[in-house]
Amino acid sequence: MHKAILGTLLSLALVAPVAAVAAAPDVREPESCLAMNPAQPKCTFEITSESTSQTVTGAVGAGTWKVIVKRGKQKLKIQPMAAEPEPVAFQYEIGDKVTAITTGAGSWVLAGHD
Repeated sequence: MHKAILGTLLSLALVAPVAAVAAAPDVREPESCLAMNPAQPKCTFEITSESTSQTVTGAVGAGTWKVIVKRGKQKLKIQPMAAEPEPVAFQYEIGDKVTAITTGAGSWVLAGHD
């Protein structure tokens, strides 16, 4: 009797989490990376989906930084003009390979989209 109850409880414990995961909504994390000098002066990621809001896309940073976007055979460079910290709006496209680089001590840059 105890073995039957234990078997039933174990099968429910294994099936319940699978059912809960299957019912969960599709949540997509933002595609981005944060480069900080000297800890991690360079980071890279690839755009695999479109921005969900179209408003939070580009890069923001302080100090000396740049973002290189490889789009097919073309390379696009994003960098601040002067102000600190400065956001730079840029529309990423699916397939873009993005590299964020900081070149000065204490610099940082966050590149990506929601």
